[in-house]
Amino acid sequence: MVAIDNARYSIFLSSHFQLIKIKTEKMVSKIEEQNPRELEAGTYLEKHRVLDLLDNMTSMLIFGRPDDPKTFLIQQLEKLKIAKQSGMYYPCLFDDSNLTSIFGMLDPTKRGFITREQFVEALSTLGVKNFDEYPPGSEVNKITLDTFLRES
Repeated sequence: MVAIDNARYSIFLSSHFQLIKIKTEKMVSKIEEQNPRELEAGTYLEKHRVLDLLDNMTSMLIFGRPDDPKTFLIQQLEKLKIAKQSGMYYPCLFDDSNLTSIFGMLDPTKRGFITREQFVEALSTLGVKNFDEYPPGSEVNKITLDTFLRES
């Protein structure tokens, strides 16, 4: 039951992020056709990844459904601030169980590894920006779960 829920959740998020990407691309193309002030605003939002932050926060709200959404958002922003100041990882919508489910979908025969191509595509789809595209195991085209979790 948990694996099915995680799989559905992963598929939902993957679709959600692809829709966000399409909407953002459309917004950018519309902004490019508009006046310089709107272009400047769009450039600012893109540079500071404001839309990415808002999309992530919205997804966290939908997934967690906290009783007090405003307090929840404030707490998430505080965690983000602390993480940024300390150099730690930022709060993430995905936890290890979600990432393990994604790995499991990529490795349905339970071989214990995925290909480098699957690895790169999965992390790109998840929105991970900075990761080693040639992690340990890529030389033999076998990326393990541990490597997948560490890089994501």
